[in-house]
Amino acid sequence: MDFGKTFKEIRSARGFTINNLADDYVSKSTISRFERSEADITLEKLIHIMDKVKISMREFVFLTKTAHADVSSLELLSKVVMDGNLALLERLVDEEWARFEKTGSKYSKLSAIVLEAHYKSLTNREIEIKESDIEFLTDYLFQCELWTQFDLVLFGDSMSYLPIETSIVLSKELIKKTQVFHKDRQIFETLINTLINITLVCIENDRMDTAEDFIVTLKKLDIDETFFLERVILKFVIGLFLIKKGEIDQGEKQVNEALQAMKLADALRLEEIFHTFYERIR
Repeated sequence: MDFGKTFKEIRSARGFTINNLADDYVSKSTISRFERSEADITLEKLIHIMDKVKISMREFVFLTKTAHADVSSLELLSKVVMDGNLALLERLVDEEWARFEKTGSKYSKLSAIVLEAHYKSLTNREIEIKESDIEFLTDYLFQCELWTQFDLVLFGDSMSYLPIETSIVLSKELIKKTQVFHKDRQIFETLINTLINITLVCIENDRMDTAEDFIVTLKKLDIDETFFLERVILKFVIGLFLIKKGEIDQGEKQVNEALQAMKLADALRLEEIFHTFYERIR
C-alpha cells in the first residue's frame, strides 16, 4: 500500500501545502519524502500530520484500501452470498488457496477453508471439511486471545460448519476477546451480529437456556439507536425465543413488528431471509 501517495492526495484535496503542515515535530523534507515513497514515517508523526488535516486513522486506512482494492475475501462473503455471485465466490476460494500455497499464510488458509465450505453449500455439493482443517480453524480461534475484525468475521462465517458446542464456547468468550475494540463501531457492530447469529443457532437447536444467556448478554451491550438494524434483528430474535418458549402471542407480535421494520427500511432481502427462518422454526 502506498500510504504516502494517499496522504498527498488527502492533503491536496483538503487545500493544504507541505509548508502548512511542517513544524518543529515533522519537517517539510520528512513529509515530502514520505509522500514520494522515498522514506517511511513514524506512526506518531503520521498521526500528528493527519490531525492537522482532520482525518481519522479509520478514514485514512479506508481511502488507502479503496485505492488499492484491498478488501478481505471474508468481508466480501456476505455480499457474494446475498447476490448469489457463485463465480466470484469460486474465484475467491481459488485465490486464497493459491495465496496460501505461495506464502504459507495461516490467514489465507483459514479464509480458504471457510470460503470453500460456503461455496460447496451454495452449489449443493457434499460439504466435507477435512477434520484437519476443522482442527486448524478451531485451534486458531481458541488460541487467539485478542480478536480483531478478521477473527469475528472468520468465526461468524464458519459458525454453521463447527460443532454447536464449539460455537457456543467460543461465543461466550467474544466479549473478553474483543473488549479492547468495543469503541470501534465496525468491530462492535460485527460483535453484535455474531452474538445474534449464535442466539439464532441455539434457538433453532432448542438450546433455549443458552439462547437466553446470549439474549441477556446482548441486552447488556450499549446498542444505541444508531444501530437501528441490529436492534430490529434483536427484536426479531427475542420474538422467536418467546415463541419457542410458548409465549406465542407476544413472540409473534415482536417478530411481525421486526419484519415490518425491515420492509419499511427497504431491507427486503433481509426481511425475506428472516421471514424464511421464522417459517422454518415456528
